[in-house]
Amino acid sequence: MTMAQETNPVEPLARSKDRLSERGLALPDFPGLQFRTALPEGLEWFESAETVGDFDESGMFTEFRRLWLGYAPEDRDRLQISVHAARIPAERVALAPDYARLLARVWGPKNYGLYGDERDFGEVMTGEDDSGFGRRTRISVWRRGTDLLIIRADTTLEDFEAQAPRLAAMVGSLEFRDPIADPIADGLVAHRIRLPSGAMFDYRLPPHWQAFDPGKPQSAPISAAIWLDRADEGGNSAIGIFGVAVPEGARAADAPLDQIAATMSDLMMENLLPEAEFKRQPMTNYRMKGFRPDTVQAMFLDRLDLAERKMGASGFFLVAGADVPGFSSLTAYPVDQEAMGIMMHANFVDRLVLDALRSRFGQS
Repeated sequence: MTMAQETNPVEPLARSKDRLSERGLALPDFPGLQFRTALPEGLEWFESAETVGDFDESGMFTEFRRLWLGYAPEDRDRLQISVHAARIPAERVALAPDYARLLARVWGPKNYGLYGDERDFGEVMTGEDDSGFGRRTRISVWRRGTDLLIIRADTTLEDFEAQAPRLAAMVGSLEFRDPIADPIADGLVAHRIRLPSGAMFDYRLPPHWQAFDPGKPQSAPISAAIWLDRADEGGNSAIGIFGVAVPEGARAADAPLDQIAATMSDLMMENLLPEAEFKRQPMTNYRMKGFRPDTVQAMFLDRLDLAERKMGASGFFLVAGADVPGFSSLTAYPVDQEAMGIMMHANFVDRLVLDALRSRFGQS
């Protein structure tokens, strides 16, 4: 995953602090999104009432509107900023960076940078050069409860370097006026699994993710709990929480995490789609932030090719003393907006478990 590099103004997704503007942009239908920031000087702001329907097929929004449009009338192409607000169904909540990526599919589509390190804030730098009119579009997304604040900033490629510090200040200075409750976070359900060593691992899932009963006892050296997304009528998404015993005398550095991830993913398929034949295509693997440098750990992303469709498979495992805890998940492969929406929610659940693993086994 490519991350923006902090607040260096030359970086596409830099963020910086500046003096807050006296003017605010009213969002009366979205009180939880009321914000202040350093609005770029020289822009005139116009109220807008445009409904955005470009993403209806994703199933990720119950309402999506552009509320404000800001630009300099004498040179609109130099910089134009749109302020959008969207309402989301709680059972389809996603990571803020994934919302930005979904929007970039239509508002881009090229990817010139991604900031995706936070659960409730994320950005993409996108644009299009092949049309003969080079441009850059910065898409910034904040989630507050079941509402999203979305700021889209468009500039020409020629003007981008000059406008980048103004956009960095607008995004980096943004603050919401009032604290609000988060019904999605407050509604997560606590679960616990006993690892083979006897240690306990606690994690939380959305309430519509319900336990799957495989109908047979699990093997002694493996702890397992499988959960299904019951809000997905197509039954595309599932996650398994696993703990594998480390063989006596084995060295952590020799742990075959790639084999463990593939085996647990195969176990998921055997339980959930026992008749399906598939071919596993490894896509990428990488280490995750939030763990000690000497921790043996890795994330694995695969594509599963079935006869009539493709599926996405992800797995993360680490060595923690006498256990190898982690998760394996299955979901739709993002071939279109609908499938991407399904995958986005599954990514959110993956992140919940990953954050729990960081909290339990990561850096103190």
